[in-house]
Amino acid sequence: MKIWAVVPARSGSKRFRNKNIHYFKGKPLLAHSIEFANKLSYVDKVLLSTDSKAYADIGIQYGAIIPFLRSKMSSSDDSMEEDVLEDIRLKMINNKINFPDAILWLRPTHPIRSIEHFELMYKKFLSNKYSSVVSVTPTDYRTFIAQDDLLFH
Repeated sequence: MKIWAVVPARSGSKRFRNKNIHYFKGKPLLAHSIEFANKLSYVDKVLLSTDSKAYADIGIQYGAIIPFLRSKMSSSDDSMEEDVLEDIRLKMINNKINFPDAILWLRPTHPIRSIEHFELMYKKFLSNKYSSVVSVTPTDYRTFIAQDDLLFH
């Protein structure tokens, strides 16, 4: 089975400019997801989906492939994951790139992950009982502060 990790990292964040390349633990945020994916035994390629040449250059440094840049339609503030996936699908067709059998979606904004946890998820996926698997972990209540009925991080 051919599996690609996809790291979606657009450059247009309004509230936190360039958050996906902001440094966290000494590396650009998106680098953590790329390096994590490259450590997984079952991932064949890591595709960085971005609309930015600067982000693409950083992604290449950390081991991602960027066969094309993301379209404006899939990089807007209102774009959903489905839009990004459709953009990737169409660009793969247009560039005559063969599709993987499955993808692993790794958001750059979640840089702390457990390889063991992902290996367990992969085994569940391979069991053929599931067509997809989602990782959900509990939040540490100390991360949030309640104020005026709103949660702030």
